[in-house]
Amino acid sequence: MPTPFKAMLFFLSEIAKENHNQEPSCPTCGERYCIIKHGFYRRYLFYGSEMIPIQRHCCGNPLCDRRTFSCLPHPFLPLIRLPLCALKALLDMVRDFKMSIAAVARALRMHWPTVNRALQTGRKLFAWLGRQAAGASWRPSACLDPDQHWQEFIISISYAFYPDRF
Repeated sequence: MPTPFKAMLFFLSEIAKENHNQEPSCPTCGERYCIIKHGFYRRYLFYGSEMIPIQRHCCGNPLCDRRTFSCLPHPFLPLIRLPLCALKALLDMVRDFKMSIAAVARALRMHWPTVNRALQTGRKLFAWLGRQAAGASWRPSACLDPDQHWQEFIISISYAFYPDRF
């Protein structure tokens, strides 16, 4: 029987399948019209072993330094396998219910290193969100209005946590 956590991951995987065809815009210059499809890569959904294609794009603006980019659908985060609300749920289990990492891993039927890595990432991400959300257009949460704010939110995370990629 799946846990409520696994049911949430399954539900979010279904949302990701529905949202993976978005209008692209270059994260560097904002170009929307001179965008060329430039292959794709596959990304695992949050639940199971199913993968969805993530379209790569090439910016056609001659003044832009960006060569290629991809637009992650809501609720995917860059380089993080779990969605934002799942990271929050893990942090709440440890903080509010005083569960150890091993207890969380057993309860969710996940591996200890996976839970530990997710908790470390979640702590960093939510600390950053607390500092950034006051002045960002996507506050209080990009998840509440993903059509309007998700790409800006993803770009902000990428700049903050993976600056070498830009």
